Amino acid sequence: MIQKLINLYGASFLALLDHLNEGVIIHRCDTTVLYANKAASNLLGVEINQLIGKNADDRMWRMVDENAEPLKNEDHPVKRLITSNQNIVHQLIGIRQDDGTLKWCDVNGSLVIEEDDEKIVLLFLSDITDQKTAYNEAALFKHLVDIVDTGITITDPSLPDNPLIYVNRAFTEITGYSFEEAVGRNCRFLRDLEPKQSGLPSVYEALNNVQSCEVELRNYTKEGKLFHNLLNITPMFDNHGKLKYFIGVQHDISRQKQHEEKLAEQALYIQSILDAQENIVYVSEHGSIIYANQPFFDFFAVPSLEEFLKHESCICGRFLQNDLSFTPSSLDGKVWIHEILALEKSKRIVAMKSSTQEKRFFSISIKALVSERYIITLNDISQSLLRELFLKNKAYHDPLTGVLNRQYFYDYYDENRRNIVTMGIIMIDLDYFKKINDVYGHSMGDEVLKRSAEAIQNSIRNDDTLIRWGGEEFIVLVNTAKNSQLISVSEHIRRTVSEIVIETIPPVTASIGATLLLEGEPFKTAIERADKALYDAKANGRNRIEITL
Repeated sequence: MIQKLINLYGASFLALLDHLNEGVIIHRCDTTVLYANKAASNLLGVEINQLIGKNADDRMWRMVDENAEPLKNEDHPVKRLITSNQNIVHQLIGIRQDDGTLKWCDVNGSLVIEEDDEKIVLLFLSDITDQKTAYNEAALFKHLVDIVDTGITITDPSLPDNPLIYVNRAFTEITGYSFEEAVGRNCRFLRDLEPKQSGLPSVYEALNNVQSCEVELRNYTKEGKLFHNLLNITPMFDNHGKLKYFIGVQHDISRQKQHEEKLAEQALYIQSILDAQENIVYVSEHGSIIYANQPFFDFFAVPSLEEFLKHESCICGRFLQNDLSFTPSSLDGKVWIHEILALEKSKRIVAMKSSTQEKRFFSISIKALVSERYIITLNDISQSLLRELFLKNKAYHDPLTGVLNRQYFYDYYDENRRNIVTMGIIMIDLDYFKKINDVYGHSMGDEVLKRSAEAIQNSIRNDDTLIRWGGEEFIVLVNTAKNSQLISVSEHIRRTVSEIVIETIPPVTASIGATLLLEGEPFKTAIERADKALYDAKANGRNRIEITL
């Protein structure tokens, strides 16, 4: 049969077929292969000598349909042609390769009847893999851009006025313009109702300089309804770097803008409420200040919250350290709030310096909202606190001698007994004090008390405490755990008192009883023991010390 083909068409014709880029296969009417050129061999992935003599029922064909499903036997192009006796035009067939990939072929075929009535089938296979891939990618692109809810447009800058050549489904839904109504027009029709907008110069600059940009525009639907458009423009280039298209991505941010406007109204409302307060008020969220009122800005002499936050990440950075107010362990905004909330309300006091460097004290009120959000109010209590301290200072000091009194001992030392580990207690009684009052008068007695208190205060260390216990009795609380030191301090006090010189009266002396506070022992027990030692000092001649364990 090949010889017949050679005789019929000539050897040069078959040689020409061998050099075609298009695959050629010649079948007998029983579907066996008479001839296949090199291009067909490459497409089928089968050597030519293996193709010759094979029929359409052979399992070697590995063909699939346009949906990549195995090709049915009756859909083999040879069988279709012989069965229908009609030419095959553009049948899409995929051929599975050894590596599993597909080569896609556009198959055309015809039935030729020779002079002896013998039929042969001519098949022509064109490799359209690249076109099919491009088509699939284009179809995928169209599918992807049509399923997203973001408007996507493509313009062609090579055409006059850079018109739209494509818009996706979301664009038509957002704008109300159909594909046909939008394509061919410049995008400016969306802003015909408001042609002058602040973002437009950025758009023109990006288009002229072939750059990307992002702007907010006020656009209008076909029905004239405003929508806020966050527009991203990106230039697209071909493989040679030539500008091909501008891709526009439109985000309808109308709801976001409405939400922002609502938040702005709420913020203004909140700010108005805060500014109406005389106290410093601010709102903290996750440790950060998000609102503050005008008294806040006035106190720190800053024009805005942003300006304050340039210098301080948290208001606690302005807290002063002293014995009267709270000091945070960390400058973390959340930490200090949790720490001060753990305190009793009466102890939630902070101190800060104003812009004029005036120290002020504030009581803190914290109202918990949700999700680490708090409203914090700072009430200036400087005047009331100072008045309270003044009154308390008067209550804790003996008005005659100026030293601490017994009430201070009860309020401070008794309350803190569990924190006191070591202490020496010295009880002092001025000798013959009643005689001084009786002979020289109470004025002189008062002078002796004041001079004695001054002498004792000057003879003890800064961490020791002098208390007027009552009448002519004083107690010195000594920071020591050693008898030897207790004796030394007691003797120094006795000697200092004896060196007081007041004209017109005999020398002043003092009897002293001392003891060490035992571990876990109540103050009352230790003081009774020191008082017993004092009694012994008086009984043993006065102007002396007695130490008891």
